[in-house]
Amino acid sequence: MEPAAIPSPETLREKAAEIVAGRDYRLDSGQSDNGWMFALMLEIIDWVLVPFRWLFELTEGLPSFLRWMIVLGLAAIVVLLIGHIIYSIFSAVRGPKRVSAAGLDERRRRIDPTELERLADEAARRADYVTAIRFLFRASVVRLELSEKKMNRPGTTNRELLRRYRNRPVVIDSLRQLVETIDRKWYGDEVCSAADYAVCQSAHGEVCRTLGEPAHALSA
Repeated sequence: MEPAAIPSPETLREKAAEIVAGRDYRLDSGQSDNGWMFALMLEIIDWVLVPFRWLFELTEGLPSFLRWMIVLGLAAIVVLLIGHIIYSIFSAVRGPKRVSAAGLDERRRRIDPTELERLADEAARRADYVTAIRFLFRASVVRLELSEKKMNRPGTTNRELLRRYRNRPVVIDSLRQLVETIDRKWYGDEVCSAADYAVCQSAHGEVCRTLGEPAHALSA
């Protein structure tokens, strides 16, 4: 196979001129492409300055120093207001990350596990066993939160709670019994019986015994 012929110097010069003349080598192309962005920024800045310009003209006749103080004070208020709005939005989206001891005490006053256990007992007396089991599950979770002084974030699902406590063998087995019963009886089509409630009472009692706390909803 014969080697390819080497192009002449004239051909190389023409090819190089063609490449250099292309768009990639035009130094002014970036400015033309981004010119609309620069113009838009100027337009936005001009729009933002309109009320300040109006206020500055409105205070005509006052000392220049006082006019500038008024305008700068208004600008500072606007910046603080915008910052507060942005902070509030981010705080609402992220939700509470930590709960102080005072917040935990307030949660305990608001959601008392003994009250949840009493509600479970009342629901069971009405033969509303699935509701009773749900109250027992909530009571178990609240007792765990109080024992660890660490609240779960609002909206945590039952399965997420199982993952949260998976490193506590005795507790996780009892919680799993409660969650699986709720999944079958509340979300599924199975009928919840007194026997199901009795099993879940035992699971809840095991959580309480593990934490060294008395349970108040252990009567059938």
